[in-house]
Amino acid sequence: MPVKRTLQWGVLLLTCAAATAAAQIRYSVTGPVVLHDGAGSTAFTLANVGTTALPLALRTGPFTDDTSQMTLVAPKIALGLQTGGPLPTFMLPGTALTVEVNVSGLSGAGVASVPLFNGTLELGKLQVVEANAPLDISVSGKGGADQRLGMTDGDNAQLTLKNNDPTAYPLDWSFLIDGRVLQSGELQLAPQGISHIDLLPTDDLYSWTDYVRPSDKTGQLLLSLHGPPEVPREVLPQRTLQVNLLMQRLNPSLTSFWSHIFVIVVLLLGGLLSLIGNTVLPNILRKIHLRRQINDLAEKTNSISVRVDSYLRMLLRMERKRIALLLNRSWAISLSSTETLDMVSAAIERLGKRLKVAERLDEVRRKLEDVSTTAPPSVVDDIDSKLQMAATHLHAFGLTDEEVNTANRILDAEDKAITMLGDTDALSRMIATNFRDLKVRQKFLPYSYYNDLKAAIPGLFELLNQPFDDFRNIPRQMIFAIDYGIAAIQMAFDYAIMRASAPAAAGTGSGPGGEHSAKERLIAHQKELVGLLGTLSSPTLRELRALIQEMRENIYEQDVLQEIGTPGQAKIAFDPRNVRACLPILFSIRFKDPRFNDAAAIRRLTCKWDFPHETLDQDWKICHFFQGNEPKRGEGRDVTVTVRVESQKPVEAAASADGREAARPLRTSLSTTIEVLHAERPSYSRAFAEAVRFLIAFGVALAGLLSGALQQIEKLDFIPATIAILALGFGVDSIKNLLVQTSRKAAG
Repeated sequence: MPVKRTLQWGVLLLTCAAATAAAQIRYSVTGPVVLHDGAGSTAFTLANVGTTALPLALRTGPFTDDTSQMTLVAPKIALGLQTGGPLPTFMLPGTALTVEVNVSGLSGAGVASVPLFNGTLELGKLQVVEANAPLDISVSGKGGADQRLGMTDGDNAQLTLKNNDPTAYPLDWSFLIDGRVLQSGELQLAPQGISHIDLLPTDDLYSWTDYVRPSDKTGQLLLSLHGPPEVPREVLPQRTLQVNLLMQRLNPSLTSFWSHIFVIVVLLLGGLLSLIGNTVLPNILRKIHLRRQINDLAEKTNSISVRVDSYLRMLLRMERKRIALLLNRSWAISLSSTETLDMVSAAIERLGKRLKVAERLDEVRRKLEDVSTTAPPSVVDDIDSKLQMAATHLHAFGLTDEEVNTANRILDAEDKAITMLGDTDALSRMIATNFRDLKVRQKFLPYSYYNDLKAAIPGLFELLNQPFDDFRNIPRQMIFAIDYGIAAIQMAFDYAIMRASAPAAAGTGSGPGGEHSAKERLIAHQKELVGLLGTLSSPTLRELRALIQEMRENIYEQDVLQEIGTPGQAKIAFDPRNVRACLPILFSIRFKDPRFNDAAAIRRLTCKWDFPHETLDQDWKICHFFQGNEPKRGEGRDVTVTVRVESQKPVEAAASADGREAARPLRTSLSTTIEVLHAERPSYSRAFAEAVRFLIAFGVALAGLLSGALQQIEKLDFIPATIAILALGFGVDSIKNLLVQTSRKAAG
């Protein structure tokens, strides 16, 4: 019991001594520690007002963020006399010390505080302010760069701020519009947090045009770090944010309603003025001009000779007829006439490009035809194949400039090649080189492979005994014959090798030839081959190449005709699959067995295509279009298309009435039924239909333009925007184009 009482008295005496010591020291600070990049200093004064000396042991406690009240990582603290030197260990009675405190390495706070102790006694607090706080604060959502903040008269508008720093900030804010302060206040922003400011606009911020066209304004949000009262505001970090505002006098629904009413009235006024000032005369004059262009194209199209491939000639005529039909169906006072005439004009331009290249192709082929009687047939054949390549680039329905340029480049090169055919020396050197290659091949080919061919056409093989390996022994007059002979013998050698290597066993009967072997089928065509080898002409050389290719593929004309005649093995294909009136369609024959689709034999067959009211002689593929007046059946229009395929030469013998055998060609045919989609014709008068169509189209056009007109109002000032909308409705072409665009959107 005495010990316990003694301890209690000791604690009481220490407490009284500490209170006495605290009362003897007076603490005053000159200001907060203003940090720059986490470092700064300030000074405070300690005075011993007592009569006894006191021990001096200064230290600081933990740093605390004033906003979040979170303890911060302790920075580096240095305490010393302001005059320099270390702090004394005792303070004598009646003395005063000015102490300088240096803080460095503090991060994570804008405003913080730290307690100051002398030993265990708290003397007071030091305020710490970061003058270089980044204040990375932005407007989030409405009011930012991408979205305007709607300011409706009488309603609060909420502005959202986002703190992108890991530091909490106490802030003072002021919001300015047109240079004057609308509102101000204080807010706290947590680290990476958000905060909201409610803004209430006043009536004097609006103009009368804001009823139908809300104006854009830019407000300024002034932010500054909220520091202690003794810290000057200019020392604290500040930030100004631009806020995009939309000044709506009415709420959004009413503003949208009156804006639509305003735009409708202005557009309707402009549209009525446009219709009053517009007449059918421009459309009539344009139709006359376009018809004259079509007639010119018709004359040029008809002048294209048969030297140009039949597919391209047919495509030119089909396009011209389709354009003429489209123009005939364009009614001058129709609301869609501008759209139709634009389509006709674009189609005429495309056809003109195609026709121009086709005319040039015809001219180059004419030149080739003039020199083909004396020029080397192999060279002529090469030029002919490249010219056909140029024609192929013109076969596309949607002809592009790149395809036209490619075709022209080919024609340029081949025109130059035809001109070079007059260089006898160059031709002789080329033929001599080909002759030497032929002689090399002869050395490696057993004589037994081709001795029967040599016996059948000895004149052709006599060429091998001539000294044509020297170009000086090749006269100009013999160039054609020698070149043909070299090419013909090469193909004879090809046949000899195929015959020697072809299997002698018969097939299974499921493929081309069926029960006959490939060798037997080769030998069966040997007579035709020998006949072609002995005929000296460029077309014969092309026939020879086709026949040799047939032998390689083991597919002949009879096989193709038999495949077409077998149900289910071939069909008429057309593209696109949805057939509509006045649109080009590509027809061709496609086989179930893919080997037949690209077989060389199909190039030796002719096709006759039968369409409603029209029969066309064409190749394996053809382009055509339907006018839409075909016989009606159901909701669409079913059209029967038939193609008759036959060989270009007699391929079998048939007994005639007098007992002699006469050669006749083989033929077969295919048919298909196509549904041509076409709109039903209205039963009422056209004038009434167009009047109803006008009312509907004009109303739809106004509705379609409404959003675009509002966008114009938002981009321009009110008066210029109103004039722009009025001009948009007033322009003759504008209102017509609007109606056409509406029709085009509906059709799409």
